[in-house]
Formats: sequence, structure tokens, C-alpha cells
Amino acid sequence: MKRLNKFSSLSLIVALVLAALPTATAFADALGPVTSAVAVAPNPVTVGSSATVTATVDDTTTDGSTIASAEYSLDAGATWTAMSASDGAFDSVSEAVTATFTASTVGAGEACVRGTDSVGNVGTEVCAAFTVQSIYTFRGFLPPVRATNNAQAGRTVPVKWFLTLTAGRTPVSDPTAIVGVKSYEVDCATLTGDSSTAVVEKGPGKSGLKYQGKGRWMFNWKTPKSYAASCRMMFVEFSDGSTSPEVLFRFR
Repeated sequence: MKRLNKFSSLSLIVALVLAALPTATAFADALGPVTSAVAVAPNPVTVGSSATVTATVDDTTTDGSTIASAEYSLDAGATWTAMSASDGAFDSVSEAVTATFTASTVGAGEACVRGTDSVGNVGTEVCAAFTVQSIYTFRGFLPPVRATNNAQAGRTVPVKWFLTLTAGRTPVSDPTAIVGVKSYEVDCATLTGDSSTAVVEKGPGKSGLKYQGKGRWMFNWKTPKSYAASCRMMFVEFSDGSTSPEVLFRFR
């Protein structure tokens, strides 16, 4: 009888241990799908235009479950947006996926994609870089403005440039394309400063901004006398949020 009791106790322990072990399914698939071939097109994309992000999400080498979904992020994973299967349905272990978004900010961007399989495993995100370009193409600055300039505070500086549309290279003649000529103070030794403090500069009277034809613009910058003995970065801001290159002015 004692031997039987010992056998029963041992069987119970084994049964409890087996019950605590992961199921065969859990052992079979604990890895998320592999994402590859992430791409954004067109690249570069013009700000305000649509772009398409595509990728392949594959669970073949990570235990072979069906792909359940895919999503992309444009803000380093802070937010994720659902993608679609290119063939219309998530029903295979490997899926081509796609989504369309609107490029909203000029500059460098990154699109990241990840997939989830039918067991709920989320794969590692894979990212691809892309560029959002301005709707405008800037050429300048033209003389007398250079990359580094010495100027007398209080004098008027003629700032000249060419502006065309990026698509088609059509000259831009609409003054609403130009937000303004701006500048901000920088340390004269290190050339460091805060561009968020930039102010819109003014011209003398009503002779500030002038269109001279064929995409050529000129702004008569009436520099304040208060800029004496300081250094400033100057640039032009455009209606799509883009800016020209910055140039340095050392005022005496």
C-alpha cells in the first residue's frame, strides 16, 4: 500500500510539472516575422505629396505562422499605423505589405516596418531612410552676399537669389512663396546660436522684397544699428517650411 501511495504521489508530481510546461504551440513559435526590403517611393518625395512605403514580412524562418498584420512608423516608433497586404489579404507565411502617407516636413525621414504573426509574435522593426524635398529650388545667394560677410550695422544689404519650382523648374514669381528674410544672433567665436529666435528682417520703407523676373528676387535688408558688434546667421524661409542655406554676417 505504501508503495502504491508513493507511486501515486510521483504520478501527481509529474502531472503537475507537465501541466506547467508551455504547450507545443508555444514551443513551436515564439519568434516574430522577419521584415526586409523596406523602401519608400518616390525618394526624394516633395513635401505635401504622397509616398508609398513597402516591405516584405516573412515568418518562414521563424516557425512558419501566417502573417496577421504589419504596421509602419515615421516617428521612431512613437506611433504605428496599419499597413495592407499587397495581395489584399493576410493569409500567408510571407506577405508583401504597403501603405501610403503624406510627406509633411522637409528634411531627412525614416520609415520603419514590423510584422505580427497569427500567434501574436511581433517582429523586429526594420527601417529605411528617405528625403522630403521642398517644392522650391533655391539658388543663391548672389553677390554681394557670400557665405561669410562683413557689414556695417545700419546699412542696407541687397540680398539676391533665384527661386524655381522643384518640379519643372518653373520660375517662382508669387511673393506668398516667401515667408521672409530672417536672422538670429550667434556667438562670433563659436558661431553657435538658437535658430528658433530668428526674427523677420525689414526693408527700408516699401522697397523690401522685389521680383526681378525669371525667378530672380531681391530683398533690401535694412540692418538695425543695434546689430553693431554682433554676429548673425541670415536665411530665407519659404511657404512650405523649407529654408535657404544660412550665411554669416559679422557686424561692426
